[in-house]
Order: sequence, then C-alpha cells, then structure tokens
Amino acid sequence: MGLLAATALFAQGTGQISGRVLDASGAAIPGTSIQLLVQGGATPIAVQETNQEGLFQFIGVRPINYDLAVEAKGFQKQILRGIKVDAGLTLSLPPLTLEVSTQAEVVEVTAEVQGVQTSNAEIATSVTNEQVRRLPTLNRSPLGLITTQAGVNYNNRSNTSINGMRPSFTNVTIDGINIQDNFIRTNGLDFLPNMLLMDQVAEMTITTSNTTAADGSGASQIKFVTPSGTNEYHGSLYWYNRNNIASANTWFGNRNRTARPFLNQNQAGGSLGGPVLKDKLFFYGNYELFRLRQQSNATRTILTQSARQGILSYRDTAGNVRTINPLTTVGVNADPLMQQFIGQIPDASNINRTDIGDGLNTGGYQFNIQNNRTRDNMTGKVDYVASPKNVFSWTMLWNRDIVDRPDLANDYSTAPKVKNDGAVTGTQGTWRFSPTPGFTNELRGGFNLTPAKFLTDEAFGRAIFTLPLVNNPVNTFRAQGRQTDTYNFQNNANWFKGKHSIAFGFQFQKINTDPFNDAGNIPVYAMGVSTANPNGLTTANVPGLRATDVGIANGLLSLHAGFLTSVAQTFNVTSVDSGFVDGATNLRRYRMNNFAFYVNDTWRMSRKLTLTLGLRWETYTRVTDKDGLGLLPRLDGGQTFIQALMNPNSVLDFAGTVLNRPFYGNDLNNLGPNVGIAYQPFGDNKTVIRAGFSTQFPNDDFIQTIRNNVNTNSGLAQGVSVQNLVSRASNPTAVPVPNFVVPRTFAQNYAADAQTAFGMPDPNLRTPYVMQWNFGIQREVARGVLDVRYVGNRAVKQWRAFDYNQVLVRESELPGYFSDFMRAYNNGLRSLAVNNTFLPAYNPNIPGSQPLPFFAQLPSGGLLTNATIIGNIQRGEVGNLASTYQINRLNGPFSFFNNPNALGTNSVSNYSSAAYHGLQMDYRRTFRGGLQMQANYTYSKVMSDASGDGQTRFEPFLDMQNPGIERGRVPFDLTHAFKVNGVWDLPFGRGMKFDIANPILNQMFGGWSVSGFMTLQSGNPFSITAPRGTLNRTARSANNTAFVLTDKARLDDILSFRMTPDGPYFVSASAIGPDGRGVAPDGRAPFDGQIFYNPAPGMIAGLQRNYFSGPRFYNTDLAILKTFPITEGQRLEFRSEWFNLTNTPSFYFNGGDINSATFGRITATASSRRIIQFGLYYKF
Repeated sequence: MGLLAATALFAQGTGQISGRVLDASGAAIPGTSIQLLVQGGATPIAVQETNQEGLFQFIGVRPINYDLAVEAKGFQKQILRGIKVDAGLTLSLPPLTLEVSTQAEVVEVTAEVQGVQTSNAEIATSVTNEQVRRLPTLNRSPLGLITTQAGVNYNNRSNTSINGMRPSFTNVTIDGINIQDNFIRTNGLDFLPNMLLMDQVAEMTITTSNTTAADGSGASQIKFVTPSGTNEYHGSLYWYNRNNIASANTWFGNRNRTARPFLNQNQAGGSLGGPVLKDKLFFYGNYELFRLRQQSNATRTILTQSARQGILSYRDTAGNVRTINPLTTVGVNADPLMQQFIGQIPDASNINRTDIGDGLNTGGYQFNIQNNRTRDNMTGKVDYVASPKNVFSWTMLWNRDIVDRPDLANDYSTAPKVKNDGAVTGTQGTWRFSPTPGFTNELRGGFNLTPAKFLTDEAFGRAIFTLPLVNNPVNTFRAQGRQTDTYNFQNNANWFKGKHSIAFGFQFQKINTDPFNDAGNIPVYAMGVSTANPNGLTTANVPGLRATDVGIANGLLSLHAGFLTSVAQTFNVTSVDSGFVDGATNLRRYRMNNFAFYVNDTWRMSRKLTLTLGLRWETYTRVTDKDGLGLLPRLDGGQTFIQALMNPNSVLDFAGTVLNRPFYGNDLNNLGPNVGIAYQPFGDNKTVIRAGFSTQFPNDDFIQTIRNNVNTNSGLAQGVSVQNLVSRASNPTAVPVPNFVVPRTFAQNYAADAQTAFGMPDPNLRTPYVMQWNFGIQREVARGVLDVRYVGNRAVKQWRAFDYNQVLVRESELPGYFSDFMRAYNNGLRSLAVNNTFLPAYNPNIPGSQPLPFFAQLPSGGLLTNATIIGNIQRGEVGNLASTYQINRLNGPFSFFNNPNALGTNSVSNYSSAAYHGLQMDYRRTFRGGLQMQANYTYSKVMSDASGDGQTRFEPFLDMQNPGIERGRVPFDLTHAFKVNGVWDLPFGRGMKFDIANPILNQMFGGWSVSGFMTLQSGNPFSITAPRGTLNRTARSANNTAFVLTDKARLDDILSFRMTPDGPYFVSASAIGPDGRGVAPDGRAPFDGQIFYNPAPGMIAGLQRNYFSGPRFYNTDLAILKTFPITEGQRLEFRSEWFNLTNTPSFYFNGGDINSATFGRITATASSRRIIQFGLYYKF
C-alpha cells in the first residue's frame, strides 16, 4: 500500500499521519476507531476516530515506525504494519478501504512508502535513517547530508545556501529547539555549536521553499531529530579512524613535494535504546569521543649563549667579530625582572636553524607544538506515553570541544596555552495533550547554551612586556570570546474538523549573547631605548659598531637592562556611570527576542484537491545592549539620521532600550501569508500538481550587524599610549586612566583620530522578508517519485550597511581637485616619457607640463615628491589620494569628505534585495529491494546588489551615485548542479537474490553493500578586478572591476582552464604580460594581447561583478560496508569510507587583481584530497 508524504503543520521535529476510511463503495465510514501503536506493540499510544467525512489525523507523532489498527463495526479489522513517520512531514495515507464482514477477521498489510506530497506546496525532503546511517560522512557529521538536496548550493569556498538565499536565512533545529550560533549566523549550515554526530541524529528534514505558517525564524528549515527508544532494545559500539597513511596528499602538496602532515584521528562511542516499560516509557542514550592528535611546526628566535649572559657580539667595520658588555658600557645593572624572563627562554643548545637570527646574538629554534582536538558528545532522550491523551518527551544534548590554538602562540611551550574550550548544553521538553479525538496541543520548551571562547592558561601578572630580538616566553594573546544562549518556548495546537485541519499557536525565542575581549586591558610595555633615554648604545660609544647593528645592540641592552620605550593600555567602561575602569574587559550584553503567532488551515476540498491557507505574524524585538553600553548620534534639532551622520558637529550619547533610546525602531507589521494547492488530476495518488506562495521573515544576522554598526562610534573604550619612557621593567611607568567624556562630539573623536568613523542604524529599519513561489508536478515512476518544479524567490529589505561619506573627487563636488589631479597625472606621464621617472609636479622644462593651482593650496604643495602621493597619482587613484590627504591632515582649506570630521559615516539600512529562479528536478527511490537512490539537477541563478555572506553586512558602495553597478551574481550562486546519492545492498548472500547456502562462502561474499555521493556542478562565480581607488578610496574599491576591450565570446575563450609547467591557470597566456600581470605597467604601452585595463582616473567598474564561473567541481565519495552476522540479533559491521574517491582535483579560481604578479594563476583546490576513513560497528 502506498503512503504519500507531505509537509507538516507543526514547527518542531515531530510528524503527522492523516488518512481517510472508506467502504467498498467509496463512502466514508464515520466513527472508525484508529489506534496508533509503536511497531510491535500491543497498547496504543494514541487513539482517534474518523469524522463524518471519514477523515482522521494524528498530530505531534514521534518520527519512528508504527503500526496502525483500523476497526469499524461490521467491517474487517485492518492493521497497517511498518508506517514510517518523518520529522516535519505529514504522512498522507491513501484511502483505507474496509470490507464488510460479520466475523472477527483481521487483515494485515505491510506499508510501502512513497513520496508523492498531496497535502500542500511545501518543498520538503526527509533524509531518512537509512541515508543517515549508511552514507559516507566525513568526521561523522550529518551536515554533509544537507548538500545532497536540490537547491542547496555549496562550492567548498562559500557558505552553504538554500535556493540562493543568504546563508543566515535558514532556521536549524533539533527536536524543535534552535541550535544555531545566533551571534554569527553567516555559516549557519556549515557549523553548529552542538557539533552533531551521526548517532545523535535519527533523520533530518530539509524544507527549501514555502514552509507552512507554523515554521518561522527563517525562510528555509533544517529539522534534526534525535533517535528514540522503541519496544525492542537496540544498541551499538563503534570506532572510526582517519590517518595520514591511508590518505592522499593534496595536489599542490604533490606538486611541491611536500610531505603529508601527520594525522591520527579517532572517534568512538556507543548507543543504547529501548523500553523501560513496553508501550509506555522509552529511552535512548549515546556517547561519542573525538580525539585528534597531531602537531604543527613552530619557529622561534632565541639567544646565543653569550647574548644570554649579556655579551653583545658584532662584526665591526673591518669585518672582525668583537664583543662588549652593554650593561658595563652604559653603566647600569641588569634588571631582575628581565633576568627572570631570560631564564624562561630556551638555552642556546636548542638553536637548530642557522638561517634565523643574526648568528652572533640570536638563532632559530624549530620545534613541534601540540595541535590536538578533544571532543566529547552525549545525548539522552526519554519518551513517556502516560496515556493516549498525554505524551511527554525530554532530550538532552551536551558536548565539550577543546581545540589547541598553536596559531595564537608566540612563546616556547610545546602545548599551546590558548585553547577554544567550551561545553555546549541543549535540552528540550515536550507535552502533547489530546483531550478529544479532534484536538491536539503540544507544549514545548528548551534552551541551547553555547560558549565560544578563546581562553588562555597564561599568568600575565600586572603587565605584558614585548621583548626585542627574541620571542616572548609569555604568550601575549588575551582571552576573548562570547557566550550565546538561545531559549525557546512554543505552543502548537491542531483542530481537526470536517475537511479542515487547522493548526495555530505561538512561538517565542530569546537570544542572549555576551561578547568579551581582554585585549589591551593591562599595560603592554615595549622594550627598547627611547630617544629620551641617555643610556643607549651608538657608533660613538661602541668601537667599530656599524650603523646597521645599532638596533641589535640596543635591543640586547634593553633586554638585560629592562629599558622601556613606550606603553599602551586600553581602558573600558563597565556601566553608563563607571567611567573608564583600569583592567576591565570589553564586555557587552546583547539581547533580542522573536515572537510569532500563526494559523494554518489544510482544507481537503475534495479527494483530488487540497488547499492550504495560512498567516503568520512574526516580529523580532530591537537588538539592544542590556546595560545601555552603546553610543549613537543624537538627532538634535529634528535632524534625520543621515543629517546627523553627515553633520560634523553632531553629538554622541548613550543609547539602548534600557535608556529609552533604542538603537532603531520597532517593526510590528510583519504578516506572512501562505497559500498552496495540491491537485491530483487522476485521483490515483500517483500524480500531483502543486503550486504555492508564501512570505517569511528571517533573521538576517541581526545581532552582529547592529553590534558592528553601533560599535563604530568610539568613546566607550580608549587607548592610552605614553612614549619616550626612561623607566625600567622592574619599576615601570604607570599608565594614567583617561578622562571619560560622554556625551562627546564628532569633532572630539576626529581630533583624537583622523580615521574615526561613525555609525547609526536607520531608525526605520525593518525586518527583511522573502517571497517564495513554486509550481511543480510529482509523479510515481520507476519505483520512485520524480518531482519537476520551478522555484523562485525574491528577498526584500535585506540588511546592508554602507558608508554615506564617500570621498569627494568629482568637479561638481570639489571644484578644481579632479582637473588638477588630471594635470598632475599628465605631468607625470610627460616626465616619464622624458626622464623615465613619473614626477607629477609642474616642471617648466618639460613641454606641456602645467601648474597645479589646487595642489598649491595644500600643505607643502601636496607633497608631490612623496612616494605615497606619487604612487596614488601614477595609478590614477584620485579617490584614494583625496583620502590620504584627509587622514594625514594634509587637506589644507579643503575637505575631501562631506563630513570633514569623519572618514566614514556608516548605517545599516534595508537597501538590499535579491532574486532567485531555478528549475529543479528530483528523483527519489525509497529503500526497497536493497536499493535506495536519489538524483537531482538544478539549473538556477541568483542576483543581488550585495553578497550577503559577511558577518556584519557591511558592504560599502563603490559609488553612491551609481548603485546599479552593485548588482551581480552572489558568491554562492551555481548555474548547474547534478547530484546523486544512494545505498545498494549487493544481492549476494543468505536470503538475497543470489542465495549462498555455504556458511563460509556466505561470510565471504554475503553482507556487502555500497553507498555514496556524486556531485558535478558549475564552478564558483568570480570577478576580474582592478581594486584601485580611481573614484572612491581604496578601502571602498575592492569590487572595482577591470575594463575590457573585447566581447563576451572572446572573454570566455580567454578565461578557461589550462595546465602549464608552472601549474594551473584560468587565464589565457596571451592575456598575461611578461611580468605576470594582466595589465602593462602604469604609463607604459599595452603589451601584445592585452585585453584588461585599469579604470582611468574618475572611472570605475568595467565588468559586472561575479560575471564569470571558475572550473567545474566534481567529487565522488564512496562507502563500502561488510556485515558479519554473529547471532540472529547481533552483527559486526566494517566500513571503509573514501572521500574524493578518484583523488580528482577540482581547482578553485577566485578571479583576481589584474595588477597582481600572479594574475590568472590557480593556487588552491575546491575539493579535498582523497581521505579514507575506517569504521567498525558492533550492533545488537
């Protein structure tokens, strides 16, 4: 019998069962008893009765296997065995026909699951337990299974995205509780703080389009479900290993003859589940350890034996090695504190790198440093069926991850003192209450507590001293990180009446995140001999000392004497009243809540047609700092926020909801409709036409975006620097606590820092929304289901932060500047032609050279002999030159910015939008006859005016007056993607198609199965750039693209893969000059074949962004499984999993700067090297 799956109305990780009971004539049988039993059980866990239409529905059902007993007076009793319920989906049964009988007859039917979705237009797919258990997954992470689905894009170099939407637009839950990092959501599909593993997940449901009104906090949904216990005891013990011996080298490692790094990674664990009370109380538990053991190379500089004793060795002007005692020369004693430091530096016997140091006073020390990772994961779940009306569930997730950070080490320890060390705890509890057959209510609550901290074991004491000549025995990295806690509470109800199934409820989510940073909060003393210290070494008091060795001499002197040259410290506030507090960390406590109410009606209008109507109201409270520790410009005198940002006399003051001065306004009118139809034209449950439209309101990385924008305004942290010290380490100069001034003016910030910037969110900032639509046809074919659909969406009011204070270069903006720049530029070209030197200043001896009246008004005539200034003019960087003058206070009587007291005036707005269109074809064959398979193809395109893949959404315009050039393909766009995954039990062995009776041969040739993935897709989008400040400043010109003098067809020929003796390239040799660049040197004639050019002064963007696609991506992963039966209920399973089976390199090309000396060269791969992972399972 076919079972037809469709999407659910509950937002959490449970499922539904719906169906209709008819007699032989096709008439409804009301009052039929429907009992739901755990597979193999005798006591029902839920009971329903059919209504007058013969319809029934079970809500909030655990995603496991069930039996269904159907009984009506005067009819045969029917038992449907092995019904599989998936998380987040409704299992729509075909009509259950009962035969008339006067005897107590029972008809048993084994369910066969199909996937035609007849309930609504939601695009949802369940990754089954069979796939989760048997497909190859690197490091046993289920996240890799997400990318198997149509519309899920991942090119190994950008974050995973669904249907072209921003990666943060997906909501990820386990058992209905959000488990994302809600501080940084940009990589929300590639990283989860809970670091789920395969035996923590029973299955997962991926909803890519048109989620029902019951689902929120995102435009797409990933729902993980933890395993549950059943009426039988099941368990396992397992061990997995990865090592460098069984894995291949990288393509570039082989090319460069670099040895494979050492690797030994082990994962082991066990699971147990079953009944405590049969049909009533069930449990499941899992523990898994992860142990990665490896080392990294570290190189440090240490003292020679003589230098360690305070003796300076140097080569005099005659080439002879001489020695002196610097302390004796200047008449000071050794500093006792510094002698303690020197005692912690490894002695000279450890010097093993003579190519490091000067060979006389210092040498290199190379050693291996620990680079381990230790993780433990635990899962527990209890399900209690108190009665068919009351069902309870509780889940606990816990993991601790300890990651060594040798990349943050500067000392000599062989075990890093800095670690990521955090224990993540998540839990949820559910109560499902069914007081009547037609009404079910589910109450659910839980939390996920997620630290992300960089902690250090270093004991810093009162200060940090930076040592000259050698590495510091103190690891100077200071602790930082965050604690992000997410709390969920929701109540979901369903009322089943007639042909209507009405779901309604409310959902609440609270996010608390507390980032902190200790950087600079204690004094950091730089050691050296300052200009105020009379005790330095010079060529005058050290016989024969060369000028080039004076720095080494004074470095050794200050190391032993403890001489200090400067000190810096950052002071932070702890409250609005505290002022600057010595030693305080930089701590903020951000808060945001999410509220939603919804109603959704699934109306079975006829046996062929189902209509879905839903409405969801969703709002996010304003991001705020709990303590009011934020500064924003005041809107004095009725100014708009833009006027305040651009007003050089604006005033910064405390802001936050607690101060009745929120960062931005509320947005309460977020109503999202949901409409869908599912029509069976033939009424045979084998063909369905579906169409739908919906609107969702996702979390667009709200907290991090607002945090970054508000923190642009300096004033709550202040660095103090004291120069030209003469004190010593044992008695250092104290750092004065600065005066705290708030309110403070823009002018005060600019006086302290000419590169200061200001920020303010648009007070009318609104929640982004996504309108989604789809039209498709599903049909049962070839023992599976083929789904062909068009999927589209449009994202509106996406957040984007940008800078209003664009540099002024146009003649209409700053009269005289651009014309004078062009005169200086042409003067330089004429000088280059005559003297072979680019000199932009007016030279009356060079014909055509012109005076520069605008530059003449700048300090020192614009410093036209300065190398930095000359470089900006020669490169045509009129925008960057203007910025250079302003930030160095060389602008004279002019301002190159509308706000002269700001380098940037940044704001978060709803400027951005995006559009996606895709053709998706998906074929699924559920596991039967030893074979499961899924194949899908996607042809799509997504365009937007912003990449949307950054944490802070800060993407400044290249030119505010020409916003149209911002639109292009996003980094995660893929034109073509073809994917296949499957599981196949080879048909050899006892009970299989090719039966093997001999027990020895059966052990050898029976029990084999294979599974795997194959992906073939387009390459990643890329741009050909010329990131020069030819209109805007360079910091705003990263997306400035090159000009070309050819057509698209010629460009496609030039931009193609080629292998050369020097390695792979993606640009034709004809388009690369003899110096390796894609453009001739500035001021020189183009080389033969040159087609790329830098924009001229005042010009920008010749090519559309991300116009091209890189090399295609191909990858195959394969798992080979061999099962050895031990007893009827026990077996041993060996697994060999091969990732990138063929070791095929898929090269990655991200475009590049035409001015780069390696333009067009490919230096990385998008695919990994071949990795082999071995596993051993004992199951019972």
